[in-house]
Amino acid sequence: MRGRAHRFPPALGTIQGMEQARDPYAVIAEYYDLEFDAFTEDVDLYLAFARRTGSPVLELGCGTGRLLVPLARAGFQVEGVDRSAAMLARATERLAREGLSHVRLHQADLTDLAELPACRYTLAILAVNGFLHLPSRAAQQAALVQIHRVLRPGGLLLLDVLHPTPAQLEGWEGHLLHDGSWSLPDGSQLDRFSARRVSPAEQTIETRLFYDRRRPDSTLARDAVTYTLRYVHRFELELLLEGAGFAVEAIYGSYQLDPLEDDSPLMFVVAQRA
Repeated sequence: MRGRAHRFPPALGTIQGMEQARDPYAVIAEYYDLEFDAFTEDVDLYLAFARRTGSPVLELGCGTGRLLVPLARAGFQVEGVDRSAAMLARATERLAREGLSHVRLHQADLTDLAELPACRYTLAILAVNGFLHLPSRAAQQAALVQIHRVLRPGGLLLLDVLHPTPAQLEGWEGHLLHDGSWSLPDGSQLDRFSARRVSPAEQTIETRLFYDRRRPDSTLARDAVTYTLRYVHRFELELLLEGAGFAVEAIYGSYQLDPLEDDSPLMFVVAQRA
């Protein structure tokens, strides 16, 4: 999933209780494509790397299939992995609409890819902060070991993660953001609000999302969910990759492969299975 910047209004106690019992990604999946269908800034970059490596391509944290479709349309053999059944259900619907039902999907946690064969894939993709959804250093280490196992020798891993600059982290703390408004097919109006709580000591960003849906009869319903990202710094990430058996080829600061600089918003990492 993407998870770059979000915010939040105060929640009722009943809503907070509901959050504890719900899978946040099941709620997010319902609305995910409203925002991210229009996000195509990284597509050409992944297609270029896929042309470099050839098939088969594995997208990890594939969500609703935003990248699976252009990769499959371009003729690559592609498979997707996600731990969320709700996200995979949306991806299945999208692939069917596009006539791409041959694309294989797997429900699995990135820390356990045992159902995937060893040394199969030439390219593995973890787009828009998917790696940061792994909740701890141990989980991130375990996932990289699993990815190393399923890549062919010389295969590439592409990671797109937040560049956690002080300005970016400080800018989120204590702010309420209105992320956008969308008209839904049933005539409802959806507004999303979000907020983040940053813990530098734990290297975590707790994000709360509020989906306010005003129906045609003017009644208002709210879905509220919380998820946490664990961000990583550049040299920490290099050590994690090297410890899992990868050689870092390059770290860029944009999808145009600009150098990583102090104010770069993201780190785009190219690593090779050594």
